[in-house]
Amino acid sequence: MKIGIVGLGLIGGSIGRSLVKKTSHTVYAYDSDSSAMLKGELLNAYCETLTKENASELDVLLICVYPASVPSVMDEYLPYLKKGAVLMDCAGVKRKICAYMEECLKKYPDIEFLGGHPMAGREFSGVEHSTASLMEKATCLLVPVHTDIDALCKIKELFLEIGAEGVVVTTADVHDKIIALTSQLAHVVSCAYVTAPNAKAHYGFSAGSFRDMTRVARLNPSMWTDLMTENADNLASEVRSLSARLDKIADALEKGDKTSLKAILSEANDTKLELENRKAKKLADVIH
Repeated sequence: MKIGIVGLGLIGGSIGRSLVKKTSHTVYAYDSDSSAMLKGELLNAYCETLTKENASELDVLLICVYPASVPSVMDEYLPYLKKGAVLMDCAGVKRKICAYMEECLKKYPDIEFLGGHPMAGREFSGVEHSTASLMEKATCLLVPVHTDIDALCKIKELFLEIGAEGVVVTTADVHDKIIALTSQLAHVVSCAYVTAPNAKAHYGFSAGSFRDMTRVARLNPSMWTDLMTENADNLASEVRSLSARLDKIADALEKGDKTSLKAILSEANDTKLELENRKAKKLADVIH
């Protein structure tokens, strides 16, 4: 297939490098930053530069830019895509983007529109931090907008080719609700944790726990501001819910209530074990 990528950041660059290294697909790419294009070329993140002319040859176009920029990129390339081409974004929020795809569908009914979210990342940004292995063991979330079964299978196979563990089909509402907890809240907690006054005196007093809790505070502020504000209702709800659970722990500590504290810790431990067992079972079901 001929696959186009707009946006050579961490995700776009990693997908491109994976495709070039692990598949026989031809990868075209474009980034408005000329230095990203040069780095991408040196890292083998694409085969050819994506242009308006060769965009008409694409079987798949992946848009890997900030959420707020996705609509303008769609407007730029949709007039050039051929009938049956799959257009998929890779942003971390889905409701606004998928709603815009619904609008575009009225003008471009022959395009297969699909919301996507590869669940992979690092605490660094930019194509220079991309890797050909970033998608390995990852899950790719797919939100069909106007997507026939052949197009869905095409994208599923594409991500499995580059090492993804599996594909989960969902809706935009469910995606944004769950991602508020599993991704965005983790960054909020990490940022709040690392800005504690005592954090600056951590050297010599910290080990794996501090490192793990602060890892995702190393982020791209502009991108994560976009992601969080576009999902503000779901994320604010999760932050309030977490705050209430933290208040219960603080109350138990202040009262010296060992029974309540132990119950809270036991519930957390049991829940973590249950989640791990559920994941292992799902993986086993997929394999068999």
